[in-house]
Amino acid sequence: MTSLRTKVLALGLGLAALAQHQVAFAQAGAQACIAQADVSDAVVYAMPILTKAVQTKCEGTLSSSGFMARKGTAFVAPYLKQQPAAWPGALRMLSQFAGTDKDGAEMMAMFGSLPAETVRPLFDAIIEQKVAEEIKVADCGKIERGVELLAPLPPENVSGLVTFLMDLAKVDNPKICPATN
Repeated sequence: MTSLRTKVLALGLGLAALAQHQVAFAQAGAQACIAQADVSDAVVYAMPILTKAVQTKCEGTLSSSGFMARKGTAFVAPYLKQQPAAWPGALRMLSQFAGTDKDGAEMMAMFGSLPAETVRPLFDAIIEQKVAEEIKVADCGKIERGVELLAPLPPENVSGLVTFLMDLAKVDNPKICPATN
């Protein structure tokens, strides 16, 4: 069961791990935890980037009649539509990793002087590259199956589910703030 739970959480955990120490922004001191809404926004924002990384890395391994080939574009369409609104929350999530070490502080200073919209393409490129590096070609079929299982759900449910699972699993990097009802 632990292996299954690990695979289900892979999307959320991968996003959090990839974000750590990659992009930093000038904001007031880091919070003790990251708001669940910001984690959800980060999932919505990153889904098209993650999907593109999978398609790039798995090109030639996935079936031309498989889900990604047939419905990959339709799957990411609602996420792309919501990306602009999700960007501020994704940015806040990423900023929680800023300044925790010398490299983070230097990146915070560098990126902090840039407008958030200027940093977006850099963020996108970093996430896509890091995700593609982590994907094992042998797992491409499993990843495609996981995406197909998520496809019927609206982005709000997918991002909420990933956030919930991270909270339930007591992920501490990033530490998720308790849910507020």
